[in-house]
Amino acid sequence: MEVRTMEMEHKREDGVLTIVLPERIDPTNASDAEAEIERILSEGEGEVIVFDASNMNYISSAGLRVIIKVVKQGRNVTVKDVSSDVYDIFKVSGFTNFINVEKRAA
Repeated sequence: MEVRTMEMEHKREDGVLTIVLPERIDPTNASDAEAEIERILSEGEGEVIVFDASNMNYISSAGLRVIIKVVKQGRNVTVKDVSSDVYDIFKVSGFTNFINVEKRAA
């Protein structure tokens, strides 16, 4: 029996799959986040993926690996509504060089 410990809100609209990320993705929940994202992705193909980071206040390297796995699948990925602190993590890690990361409007 499968036990899911994390559920992420998501919606599909006009070929865009939006997944709302949790407050944190760190070593304690990265594998659950990865499993939930994979479950959501398995429900449909070929979509543009938008990760909504409006609730997120921290992402660790383990969380970044979850995002990069989706990118490595050849998917078009955007991370939107990112706080300044989380944006800095994406920028310092070099993610802003190959993923569209959009800061939250001030």
